[in-house]
Amino acid sequence: MKGLSLIAAAVIVVLPLCVSGTTYYVDGKNGEDSNNGKSINTAFATIKKCIKTVNNPGDECHIRKGRYHDSEFQISGKRGSPSKPIIIRGYQNEIPIIDGTIPLSANAGWKRKEKGIYSAQIKQDIWQLFVDNEMMTNARWPNALWSDKTAFLNKYWAKSATSSKRGKMVDNGEKNLAGSGLNVAGAMAILNIGSFNTFTAIVKSHTPGQNFFTYDDTFGAIKFKPSHNQYFLEDKLEFLDNDGEWFYDKSTKTVYVKTMDRKSPEGRIRGKVQTYAFTISNCQHLHLKQLTFFGTTIKTERASKRDVLDGLSFHSINFIFPSYSKRMLGDPAPPKWTVIEPSKIKSFQLINSTFYGADGLALQYSGHGVRVENNLFEYNDWSVANMRSKSGGLGTVISNGVNDQFIRNTMRYNGASNGYRPSKPNPVVKLNHVHHQCWGIIQHDGAGIQFQIKAQTKAKVENNWVHDSPKYGIRFDGQPPRVGTKGTIKENVVWKCGGIMVKGDFHQVLSNLAFEKRNDKSGDNQGKGSALSVLRFVRSNKKEINKNTVVLRNAADAASNPLAGKEVKFNTLGDVRKEVMDADNFDFRPHEDSRYNKFKVGPYRYESKIKYYLIPGRQFYKASTPVPPDGSETVKSDRDAVMWLNAFGAATHHVYFGANKAKVANANPKSTEHQAKITSEGNVHYLRKSLNPGSTYYWRVDAEIDDTTTYKGDVWSFKIKKR
Repeated sequence: MKGLSLIAAAVIVVLPLCVSGTTYYVDGKNGEDSNNGKSINTAFATIKKCIKTVNNPGDECHIRKGRYHDSEFQISGKRGSPSKPIIIRGYQNEIPIIDGTIPLSANAGWKRKEKGIYSAQIKQDIWQLFVDNEMMTNARWPNALWSDKTAFLNKYWAKSATSSKRGKMVDNGEKNLAGSGLNVAGAMAILNIGSFNTFTAIVKSHTPGQNFFTYDDTFGAIKFKPSHNQYFLEDKLEFLDNDGEWFYDKSTKTVYVKTMDRKSPEGRIRGKVQTYAFTISNCQHLHLKQLTFFGTTIKTERASKRDVLDGLSFHSINFIFPSYSKRMLGDPAPPKWTVIEPSKIKSFQLINSTFYGADGLALQYSGHGVRVENNLFEYNDWSVANMRSKSGGLGTVISNGVNDQFIRNTMRYNGASNGYRPSKPNPVVKLNHVHHQCWGIIQHDGAGIQFQIKAQTKAKVENNWVHDSPKYGIRFDGQPPRVGTKGTIKENVVWKCGGIMVKGDFHQVLSNLAFEKRNDKSGDNQGKGSALSVLRFVRSNKKEINKNTVVLRNAADAASNPLAGKEVKFNTLGDVRKEVMDADNFDFRPHEDSRYNKFKVGPYRYESKIKYYLIPGRQFYKASTPVPPDGSETVKSDRDAVMWLNAFGAATHHVYFGANKAKVANANPKSTEHQAKITSEGNVHYLRKSLNPGSTYYWRVDAEIDDTTTYKGDVWSFKIKKR
């Protein structure tokens, strides 16, 4: 139930009503499409009917809770105005589910076969399966599952031998294809054979006992390095041997599944039958609010050059398992994912939304001045097979827009080599929290925030945290003769990853903090352990770069030697942990005697008391991102304060603190555990007493929205390490 359990967490903030036209209602349980839809008691039954009815500026469609499954349909010709948009939204604080799946009714019931496999014939093709709203994994070899997220880890992929050739994958024996006894002919092969390019191909030939198979290589001039290549196979009944896997035989319309609890799936099994619920075209000032898309998603398209797409808004939308490939149906094409592309020089906004469990990209978009703010992108893309032929790479979120505003988003545990990847000038990338990007190394190359050449032009990359990834944190890429210019990387914190990489010229690299480079290997001559690399040369390229770059007031444990640039001053190198309060627990404030204080080095400043501590990332309906992190057992005994990320829309927060978990959990403003009422943007509470080594402390922060609404926070804990 993890997917649907995200719904309440994502869209619990009730959005204001601003009706200025006619409001129509949908009630899937009690409504009828023959009604006029103008009241709850005369509601329509289907969303399609309601959307067809809202045609005038200010009209709204309010949808009651429940699951709604309609055939794919086009929303076209809806023209609101900036002051009177046409709105499609959940009714009051209800969150309807627009469902791309259907319950599976077995023609003759579910039959239990050997090895705990259940099977049944169904009436129509499906290409994704859910039991209890949890996604089942396509039967695969070597085994890995979505449910425990091992599907994101490359140690569950088979590895190529150095003798592999284009069109012929030779297994290196680590997973032992030859010893598996399997006949993998006809299987779908997911092939990471092009560094950051991954493809799907049908296995042409293989005989049990062989350590190789063949496939049609139509992928172009890829960066093919057999020693780096990896693969897995799926979509054959022979691979179905693990609880949580499934297979579909298209020729007989038979579903086979091994449920996680080994019980019959009867009454709790659903299959994906839809790619896009809505295709939006020729619409202006159309707003979608407070909806969940489960097993389906949306796209925009322009049917003709005269079509205009502008002023679209998506606010508080859950995209849960929005896209999935049709590999189970024998189709090697990449999945069709969420695409929002307004007309040229037009815009849209995506606010406070969630993308969870997409196979393929989470989001592809374009536009002019697009605002993508306060969203969560989590556990997307575990196969990364998103190309038909060689490409320059993709990512979890890719933009072809100009003047992007990618602000205060959280991206975590996504599989692709790149997190956010803009491609056009003037992006503002600010206050984002990106971590564990490509954490299982299922692709090579990449970065949490990756800028190609054009995107570096006047880019502003500020106040982001990027960490815990085998990839670079922030990267300006490219090499002469064409390089990026005039980008700014300012006041970011980057750690436990590949660090900050700056290629190009005329950049500004200002007041960043970078430490603990995860991977010391580099072909760019960065220097040992360099967490801050402002390069003078790219590999063996003799053309000098960064001759006019400014590098000021940065802190790093190690940097490229020398740091290239026209003006390189006040940068402080050495052990970062000695200079800040508690780097391992997200506290990057310099301490009183820090070397950073003299020249105001790094993104944070020393003050004896502060009211606000900058924490990037998506703001939830309740307080989040505790500092120290929840469950930490390495907190220093001189810890003087606790900090957190304020709740979305909350002006007041109540802090509870103590050594008894139950008392903290049950405390109210009159309890002794109530320590403070923090107002305005404040998110810091200074502790009243010193903390004892070896002791565990509990705390919570409640978010007060107004006099009648307070969201109780989680109970967090940390332990003071012994001296």
